[in-house]
Amino acid sequence: MLLTLNSFHLPWLDRFMWLLSDTLSWAPVLLVMLIILFRNKQSQTFFLLVTFGLLIVFTDQISSGVIKPLVGRFRPTYDPKIGTLVHVVNNYRGGEFGFISSHAANVFGFAGLSLLLFRNWLYSFVILLWAIAVSYSRIYLGVHFPLDVICGALFGFLSSVGFYYLYKVTIQKSTSIRVITDRRTRSITSSGYNKNDLYLLVATLLIVVTTMLISSFSLAW
Repeated sequence: MLLTLNSFHLPWLDRFMWLLSDTLSWAPVLLVMLIILFRNKQSQTFFLLVTFGLLIVFTDQISSGVIKPLVGRFRPTYDPKIGTLVHVVNNYRGGEFGFISSHAANVFGFAGLSLLLFRNWLYSFVILLWAIAVSYSRIYLGVHFPLDVICGALFGFLSSVGFYYLYKVTIQKSTSIRVITDRRTRSITSSGYNKNDLYLLVATLLIVVTTMLISSFSLAW
């Protein structure tokens, strides 16, 4: 299955998938999210950032530092049977072991925690599509088997649920912070976030993806 998914390649698509997989490409989205957190939850911003930070450290370190060496499953690029058949981009082969995918764990952890916090259907739909696309890029680039990505995504999302409730129960109670939502207006989500701010976040993400597509088509690098 990996070789089938990995076999279709175009020069512009190679560049696009490479950008999708690059964490730094999403810096504008993270910046806008930071602004939205501060605008909507000023008193909780620090605790929210700590929760996001701890979640990503957890998913990244457990997947890379514990599960990968413990399971010891080769990446496709290092697999003795198919390693020479895998198409790679920019000669990138990753580390020796690939189960589970840290990229999938991290992006689904981020997506899961943010959609649980924001409680907005449009944002939830777009951010899950984003997480799926980034995860698929790891298969396209030839550095993960589909099962690596699926298990990484599941681990990341389940971790996000755990950290969400840890935030709700531990941090909010210990600091006596309560979420107050104005239910009289439809412009606010049930969790107290301005919907227009979330639409701005969605627009930023789509603009970043569009910029990636344009640069992938127009520039040869």
